[in-house]
Amino acid sequence: MTFDYRPLTADTDHAFLDTVGRTFRFAEGYWDTFKRRIGAENLRTVHLDGRVVGGLGFYRAGQWFGGREVPCAAIAAVGVVPEVRGGGAAEHQMQSLLEELHAEGTPLASLFASTQRLYRKVGFEHAGSRHGYDLSMTAIGVRDHELPVTEVSLDSSEPFEAVAEKRARTTNGNLQRTPGLWERLLQHPGGHQAGYVIGDPSDPEGYLIDRYCVDHDDTGHLYVRDMAALTPAAGRCLWTLIAGHRSTIPWVHWCGPAVDPLLCLTAECKRATAEVLRWMVRIVDVAKAFSSRGYSLDVSGELHLDIRDDLLSANNGRIILNVSEGNATVTPGGRGDLTADVRGLAPLYTGFLPPQTLRSIGWLDADDASLRTASNLFAGPEPWMPEIF
Repeated sequence: MTFDYRPLTADTDHAFLDTVGRTFRFAEGYWDTFKRRIGAENLRTVHLDGRVVGGLGFYRAGQWFGGREVPCAAIAAVGVVPEVRGGGAAEHQMQSLLEELHAEGTPLASLFASTQRLYRKVGFEHAGSRHGYDLSMTAIGVRDHELPVTEVSLDSSEPFEAVAEKRARTTNGNLQRTPGLWERLLQHPGGHQAGYVIGDPSDPEGYLIDRYCVDHDDTGHLYVRDMAALTPAAGRCLWTLIAGHRSTIPWVHWCGPAVDPLLCLTAECKRATAEVLRWMVRIVDVAKAFSSRGYSLDVSGELHLDIRDDLLSANNGRIILNVSEGNATVTPGGRGDLTADVRGLAPLYTGFLPPQTLRSIGWLDADDASLRTASNLFAGPEPWMPEIF
């Protein structure tokens, strides 16, 4: 089968909805909202014999690594009609998108995968996580009103943006949200949703965006869409605010890193992680990805890599990564002391897996000295993000 990859047009608008919208069971009337949030210019279709048989979209976002925002395509809604699945349509459109992103200079692509096999074929690999937690309101045990709490409108992301960026600079993997991603977070059709800032509203130290709804078993949950605390006082006030719902809502659910520091502030945590989702990263432009991310100011070193990329040939070959004072330069050449397929490079780049572990599973090969250098250069907080897209 021969497929054709194209941008969305007015003539294929309805066909995209009929294929991808059907795949993901878009609610009635959601298509116009989705298209506006992601941007019609960021939607693509794949054709077979002149017929639209699939499509995808991507947010032109950023992703934070080492205290620096790296341009990233956050890919969403990859769908193919059932009758041609397994015939190469999805792989064709992913390959075509990656070639497009590379040509325009986008360093990274990121996604949550419904199936890993497809995305691994085109160079994606697990590179971070999103852990879901449930906690009984009675287990929080925090009562602290040191900072003021102010309810704010969810019509704008402005009250939350500064705190979100400060959190992102000190972690790895958080998205630099586009206006559409912010709207997606703030506007939810089900349940009662509210937003609060903690501390001085003009310079907040934390925030909470939550939604209350009743589950199928009539058990009430407070679903935290996102929360952040930059200071100990903000963390205590955040939990106090959440615990204030305990007379009517028995549980709180939120998503965070595998080791969530906010749990250090609660009296107890009797429930284990409720769910674990891993997101995947594809390094689209190796040189730009390495030179765009940040590095610790306390480390420096030179790493000689030999990269294999079966899809994007411009990434193939030897490069020298030189890191000093938080910045990196990439030059061609070198000894090739560390060899890796571009897929195995992703968890090293994000800090999801240490290089020693990657060598032990065969995703890279290097001498011990190069492994130590790589460990120093890519050490940092675990990569995670609070939302799914």
